[in-house]
Amino acid sequence: MNLQSMPASGGSPEVPVNSDFEALDWASVYAKNAITTTALIWGYLGGRWGGLAISAGTVTLTNASTNYVVIHRGTGAVSTSTSSTNWDNTLQYARLYKLTTAGSVVTVTEDHRAGPYGALGGLAPGVPQISKSAAYTTVLADANGHVYHPSSDNNPRTFTIDSNANVPYQIGTTITFVNEINTVTIAITSDTLTLAGSGSTGSRTLAANGIATALKVAPTKWVINGAGIT
Repeated sequence: MNLQSMPASGGSPEVPVNSDFEALDWASVYAKNAITTTALIWGYLGGRWGGLAISAGTVTLTNASTNYVVIHRGTGAVSTSTSSTNWDNTLQYARLYKLTTAGSVVTVTEDHRAGPYGALGGLAPGVPQISKSAAYTTVLADANGHVYHPSSDNNPRTFTIDSNANVPYQIGTTITFVNEINTVTIAITSDTLTLAGSGSTGSRTLAANGIATALKVAPTKWVINGAGIT
């Protein structure tokens, strides 16, 4: 057993109890806050999550509905909706709770924080995809995923890696680009994008059926390599 046990007799039982709670504190972030939860007001606890300091707060649920409570992966902000749009957008949002309401109270609680796509469970295995048929600038949720240009969009597109000033990806982050048709220009907002091998910098062109991965190697520098990229 890793946690401390209560003293058999005497002593100060609150000491090991408080130490055990401290050891488990990470798991309480975004958990239900019984003090601030009442009727259709759902309270949650704060803590540290994804490098962010999260403050305790509340969201207001809709009665007689299924409420999908999520957090934005980039900001840590909590939101709720009766639509599953953000719940299903697991690249940009992490799941917290699915709450069923009736009679102005919560009748069914599903805690998804430690499940697939949950706040404490992480993304499912694989390289998450976001499909784009328009010009696109990457966001924090694209880290270690791939941006896909489908064959249904026979138009040249530009996909841009946002600057470190706007989106501070961690060093070691990768973003993969997959192009099925026409051409995709891979650009960068204001930092440096270097083509592996040649050392040339600037925007690159990804041909049809090409795939390229950009790797962040310094705060404002990415290196890109792949098949069909010039």
